[in-house]
Amino acid sequence: MASVVRICQGLGITASSFLAGTLYASSTLAVPAILAGKTNPSLLASQWHSMYQTGMKVGPTLALLGAVNYLYVAWGAYNSTYDTRVWKGFVGAAVGTIGIVPFTLVFMAPTNSALIAQTAKTTLSEVDVRGLVEKWALLNLLRSGIPVIGTALGLYSAL
Repeated sequence: MASVVRICQGLGITASSFLAGTLYASSTLAVPAILAGKTNPSLLASQWHSMYQTGMKVGPTLALLGAVNYLYVAWGAYNSTYDTRVWKGFVGAAVGTIGIVPFTLVFMAPTNSALIAQTAKTTLSEVDVRGLVEKWALLNLLRSGIPVIGTALGLYSAL
């Protein structure tokens, strides 16, 4: 049983740290690259949408993988130890990892919807599209901190 717990700890920590890195890289590497230079607004919207579609596949998968593994470890710790720090820490890690979902729905959905709507338009304003992509990058950068908290709690609880 102990080896399964260690594997799940490792999977949770790995998934939440990969999630944080993916979100961070989207804002600090990918967005600046697509914003570089004078870009056709349609191309800019299309490039953002492509990045968004990829992120929609990777992000929730990593968040779910991390959260499920953290919750499994929390359940095991709850049933086998009187140290509430351990199981509560893993529950906190799970919440920190899956916490990107409510953040996205509450804070990012309007920007996401506006950018998706821009991809359907035939006439686009570079200022509008660029401004929306820059806003998205900032929100996404803030969102990347959520799984960092999950990772930190997972590491702390594992030690």
